[in-house]
Amino acid sequence: MTGLTLFTPIRRQWLWLLRIGLPVTRHLPFMRRHILQFDFIKFVRWTVVGRLDGESLHYPYLFFESNFDGPWQDYIDAFAYVIPHDIRLTWGRGPGFPAPPPSEPLKAWIACNSMEGGTYYCAHSDVSTRDVLNALAVRERIEALRRDAEHLSPEAFKAAWEAFLSDAQAHL
Repeated sequence: MTGLTLFTPIRRQWLWLLRIGLPVTRHLPFMRRHILQFDFIKFVRWTVVGRLDGESLHYPYLFFESNFDGPWQDYIDAFAYVIPHDIRLTWGRGPGFPAPPPSEPLKAWIACNSMEGGTYYCAHSDVSTRDVLNALAVRERIEALRRDAEHLSPEAFKAAWEAFLSDAQAHL
């Protein structure tokens, strides 16, 4: 696995977009699917940083962390060619950002803005973030079925079980 950490400046006039947009993406399934389509991603997080150790910074910064399988250059290729609009929307508000594609200028920009990582922890190194979210969705559904099962007749349980299988199948 590889870790990538970026600390990139954001132009102040675009800060509102990230302050609103990043939290909103957590709650919109179609937005989360963009990042979760990549099976090699283990962890990803964005944070807007405006102060550091109590001091205001010259620019607000976007702090990005990710763990994934493979070299970071392949990771960036996938982003640059598969979700270039997302990349431009997220990082394109900073000075000197080279809008992808192609990926080579983006790789050079990332190399200049990346921070050497020390150590990181990945609780589920054999599965992707998408796999973990799907497992949690199945667990939630089976727990609901288990709770309801006590009060269902055999016929109603059979119908609930078949509905569970049909619904859970999308997460397996």
